[in-house]
Amino acid sequence: MSGSDTELVKSMDSFFNPSRVALVGASADHRKLGNSIMMNLLASEIEVYPITHSRDRVLGVTAYKSLGDLPEPVDLVIVSVAAKYCPALMPEIRNAGAKNAIIVSGGFSETGAEGAKLEKILVQAAKDSEVRIIGPNCVGVSNSLLFNGTFTMMPKRGNIAFVSQSGALGGMIIYTTRSKRIGMSKFASIGNSADVGFVEIINYFREDPKSTVIAAYIEGVEKGRELFESLRAAAKEKPVVVLKGGQSEVGSRATKSHTGSLAGSAKIFDGMIRQAGCVTAPTLDSLVEICKIFDYQPLPKGRRVGIISNTGGAGVLATDAASKLNLEITNLEKDTQEELRQVLPPMASVNNPIDVVASGGKREYSIATELLLNDRNVDILLVICGVPTFAGMKRTEHATGTLEGVQTASTKKPVVGVWLAGDVGKPGKELLEMNKIPCYDDPAIAAICISRITDYAEFRAR
Repeated sequence: MSGSDTELVKSMDSFFNPSRVALVGASADHRKLGNSIMMNLLASEIEVYPITHSRDRVLGVTAYKSLGDLPEPVDLVIVSVAAKYCPALMPEIRNAGAKNAIIVSGGFSETGAEGAKLEKILVQAAKDSEVRIIGPNCVGVSNSLLFNGTFTMMPKRGNIAFVSQSGALGGMIIYTTRSKRIGMSKFASIGNSADVGFVEIINYFREDPKSTVIAAYIEGVEKGRELFESLRAAAKEKPVVVLKGGQSEVGSRATKSHTGSLAGSAKIFDGMIRQAGCVTAPTLDSLVEICKIFDYQPLPKGRRVGIISNTGGAGVLATDAASKLNLEITNLEKDTQEELRQVLPPMASVNNPIDVVASGGKREYSIATELLLNDRNVDILLVICGVPTFAGMKRTEHATGTLEGVQTASTKKPVVGVWLAGDVGKPGKELLEMNKIPCYDDPAIAAICISRITDYAEFRAR
């Protein structure tokens, strides 16, 4: 790590690793954000100092009238009061010992000209006081190993660091990852990014040893060249997955009213992302799913895909989706095909995609998985299952067979699952994901995820 990188980590670290946090605007009223933030802070592994004029205690904790009344210095201050009071707080924050502050409060540039003026005053006050700020108009930040400085839920612990320009959308993604049992390491909602923005956060995540994947939801871009450099530097170290909002003309106008930023040209942005070595997510749901494959599986050596299925239709759909994304449906080695013929029923197909037919169960999935993973023409394996409810088959036996095949194969190649049939397929899907095999509901989503991991693998190889 260079000297400048070390200084960056040191200057940003109290945003994500504070020991003592003060909350200006702490509230006992459950209808206020200051209450939600306070409850999250109290559930964290830190010391909390509520600041409020209205009462001596908040949620059972001693409260203080001002930052100047605190008994000891704090590392971070979170502000949740009316916008007009925020600029005057900056020198108080610095005098309280903190060099970093999170401004949750809205009412700045996202509201129009008057709000933009107030935001400039806030930024200047912070600069004069030598305080760096995240926000305003944001949800806050969290570190799943330490504390939740937001008014939304804490993510499950994991390896994905996520930065979002939209606070509410970021919160919704946290809910989604929790329901899918996907873990996050860090979360940052940057709102209007009046001071600290994508560049600083991505640079910090790049150096964070607890984060192995970076995800970003980006609407407007102010520092295009700096953002490109930070994304490129990060992509050389770990996967970076980007979802862009405001790509249409109408969406661009919505971006301006949402976070007070300009969306810019979608084509130029996409070109920048590809050149930087990052991968794009076409939809909100795919952002989470693409991050999952990077988190769970190793990078492939190439674009050649082997497919196993017990339903020919799903195999065809997967082949179509993969081919559209320039993935190669590879020809299997003759030895692989011959061994498959000896194991599978006569009506089964031993050409890629492999169709073990509906009667294929645990044994067939185990052997087919092992054989395809050991095939030198296969770089990545896609296993599809339409979970049967006949012939006494168990709902998890195909997943169990797949796991057996993975464990007995002599190579470590990425494996991806598609488990169909909704709730019927859920037990098998959960079993695979407990063993870090990403599993999807649709062959098309799986193909997108495979294409992104192969694109990134090619970038890293270059």
